Amino acid sequence: MTVRRGAPLAGIDLEGFELEADMIRVLANPKRLMIVDLLGRHSCTVTEIADWLNLSLQNASQHLRVMKDRGIVRARREGREVRYALRSPVLSESCRLVRQALLAETRFPPGHLGLGEESTSDSSKNRTRGHGTPAPLSKASVDQRKRER
Repeated sequence: MTVRRGAPLAGIDLEGFELEADMIRVLANPKRLMIVDLLGRHSCTVTEIADWLNLSLQNASQHLRVMKDRGIVRARREGREVRYALRSPVLSESCRLVRQALLAETRFPPGHLGLGEESTSDSSKNRTRGHGTPAPLSKASVDQRKRER
């Protein structure tokens, strides 16, 4: 990919964006994200991963192989066991922050504090816990808000 001179992206490391996109493609699987979370806590064997995530050994091994081939995890032999760990512990924290942001957006979509159009509706008043802190929206409320947009 090339960037026109003087464009806003001129001077930006495009190779870094390509690497990031490749990693995101590999991690675009809920089980692989769970593996990242698990390995962010401690190293594990394929059997432990399979047990904790309710996967078959074959499926867990396949996910780990893809992640290892892309440099996301590393394998270290300890006696008869092979333990897997993240190459970069920052990855687990990054994924956790993205997950928290997405969940917060789902629970508290823009306008949830009753600002703007909704400030006059009674529904915004009913979503507080009595001390001004908004209560989490129910799934039905979130779905209704999505339809309204």
